[in-house]
Order: sequence, then structure tokens, then C-alpha cells
Amino acid sequence: MSDGMGVPQSPNTPGGQPQQPFGAPQQMPGQPPVQGAPPFPQQPQPWQQQQTQYPYPGPPPAQQQFEPDWQQLADQREAQVRRKRLMTGLGIGIGVVVLGAGAAAIAVLSQDDKPSNDPVASQSGSAPVSPTNSAKPSGSGSPTTKQLPPAITAEALFADQSLNIGGHNYVRKSTTTDNPCWKATGAGLGDVLTNAGCVQLMRGTYFTGNTAVTVGVAVFKSEADAAKVGAGMKGQIQPLFGKDNVGEFCRDVACSLTNRVEGRYVVFTVAGPISGGAGAQDPVAQSSSKELDSYFDQLLTKGS
Repeated sequence: MSDGMGVPQSPNTPGGQPQQPFGAPQQMPGQPPVQGAPPFPQQPQPWQQQQTQYPYPGPPPAQQQFEPDWQQLADQREAQVRRKRLMTGLGIGIGVVVLGAGAAAIAVLSQDDKPSNDPVASQSGSAPVSPTNSAKPSGSGSPTTKQLPPAITAEALFADQSLNIGGHNYVRKSTTTDNPCWKATGAGLGDVLTNAGCVQLMRGTYFTGNTAVTVGVAVFKSEADAAKVGAGMKGQIQPLFGKDNVGEFCRDVACSLTNRVEGRYVVFTVAGPISGGAGAQDPVAQSSSKELDSYFDQLLTKGS
């Protein structure tokens, strides 16, 4: 739309007044002019940006310095050291107990292998002792392998020239030591002694009245070896005669016999008339063999 001069008129303003720009404040008649705000808010430049204020008292977290609790750290370190020492002590204690138990077990297992004072190591094996024709049961009981003193010698065994036992006087006539042991045995006893490791056989002959008694003591390296003889007993020792004015007795005839095990020793007797007759049923020969058997058993018990 235009006026008569060809100038276009604004369709919405009377009198052809130009329209106020969009967003400009309207001015009422009679009011001073109002400075208008810019049509769009201006963005602040980087150098004009304000720092955000931290809403809490004190410096921001990023600006605070972390101070460790040194006392707490020291306490933790000390606790770790004590715990380590405790575990080390427990480990050492357990190790000592295990070693002690192992040593005890080894000592028990090796007890049977302890050598005696004899030149040859003792042999193993044991058996219950059942005396044959003995006056009392064997005093050895179940055999052990304890450390033994040196074996008694023939000089100490037959040291007394005469013995008074039970009101009977026994006079020593002759003594000897046989090695190997089987030379002075008969009827299979030699094999038994040899298999048990007999070291030597000591013999002595005594007279009492008209009766002769030969005492024999076989020596072994251990009580277990002597017990093996008691378990497999057979045969007899040979009577000792032929010297010191001792005539033959108990040769090729049945005589009174005893045997018993005492520690590492086995004691034998053979008794019969001096005339050479049989003595198996002779009361004097029987009592004489039992008395000497008991005497030498007690002697060996004291000596061992």
C-alpha cells in the first residue's frame, strides 16, 4: 500500500509510522526515552568469565593437601612385624617337635641294632624261654637288646676251688674253654649253638662224694641269641674228663641233664656217678645237677 507519492505505507501503522523493531520496548507518550537492551544477550569473552565460587567453607578439595596418619601407619607396621615374628616362632617350634618325634622314632627303630661290647654285632630274633629239666624257670624273661657288659670269663666263672651248696661240698677238678662251641656238644646241640652265634663254651667239672658234675656256660652276643637256644633246645654238652685225675663219666650212658637261659648265657649241667654208670635215675646226680645249675644261674645274674 502506498500514499499518493508512491511511497509504500506500513500496513499496520497509522500515518505511515514505521514499526518498531522486534523486541524493542514500547515508549509511552510523555515518558523519557528508555535505552533498550540489545536484541540478543552477549556471551562473555573468555577473559571476562568469572570463577565459580566453592559453596563450602575452606579451600576447594583440589586445593587441600592430604596429610597421612603417621601414627596409624606405624601401628600397622608394628602389628605386621609382630605377626611375622609369631608365625616364624610357630614354624620353628613345629619343626623342632617334628624333628624330635622323628629322632625318637629312629631311636626306637634302631634300638635292636645296637651292638654289644662283643667283637661281632648282635643278631636279631627272640623266642620264649622254656627251661628243660631246670630247677626253676629262667630268670631272663622276654629277651631284650640292652647294652651288655663284657662276657664273664672262665677264670671268674670257676674261680672258687670249692662250693658249699645246700649242705653239699663241691670240689672243682678241671676247667676248659671251647671255641667253636659245637666241639663240646652232642646229640644236635652243636647245630643249635652255632645257629644262635655261640661265642664260646666254658666247662668245669666238680666232684661231690661219688658223683661228678660238669657245668657248661655258653656265651652269646645278645640275650635274643641266647633265647633262640632255649626255644630250640636239644642234645647236651659233653662231660669234661681226661685230665686232673678225672676219669670218664656219663659217656655213652644216660645222665641227669639241666639247661636254662640267663641273659646272654645258657647254663648246662650233666651229672652221673664217677664210676661211669648211668645217672639219669640217680637221685644224687639229679640233685647235684640242679644245685649247681641254680648256683651258676645266680652267679651269672649278679655278674650281668
